[in-house]
Amino acid sequence: MRARAVLYGLLLVVATAAAVLSFAALRDLALLCGFTPELAWLLPVVVDAGAAAGSLVWLGGAVSTSARRFARSLALALLGLSVAANALGHGLAAYRQGPAWWVVVIVSAVAPAVLGAVVHLAVLVGRPVPDVAPAEPDVDDDRAAELIAAGAGRRRISRELGVSEYEARRLIDRARATTPPPELAQAATNGAPIRSEIQP
Repeated sequence: MRARAVLYGLLLVVATAAAVLSFAALRDLALLCGFTPELAWLLPVVVDAGAAAGSLVWLGGAVSTSARRFARSLALALLGLSVAANALGHGLAAYRQGPAWWVVVIVSAVAPAVLGAVVHLAVLVGRPVPDVAPAEPDVDDDRAAELIAAGAGRRRISRELGVSEYEARRLIDRARATTPPPELAQAATNGAPIRSEIQP
């Protein structure tokens, strides 16, 4: 528990330092590209908030596959953009050069592009997650029936059929649901009539 607390503390330190350094570099790049000092700080906010939104959806709770895919692409694209913009900003500052016209165009296009992407992500997240039945494992039904009849447990069935223990448990439960109780099976074998438990 103590090690985890130390890990989270170090993570907080690294995240704070990285955020401040990245924020400063992106703000300086915005200034080099002609943003006013009052608005230059918004560029790193847009990039970092967009990357955070994408990461939360990508790594978060239950969303549709399309939302998770788009969120992953958005998060990775914005993280890559942040790295590239930081490097570009420092390179321009180190060599005391102004940005090329196409750099100014790209930096100016970041805010509306991220806005559109985050709105699109919000729409995808807002859609209901389709109820998709889990795919049935591809197993040898005869071998599964033999193992279950022999009283094999879920671990052995899992190992021999190459399925998860959860899928093995489902196979066992399904077999039990379709197998008649022993007294009914014996009565049927002996040809004795089966009495109904329901009274007229």
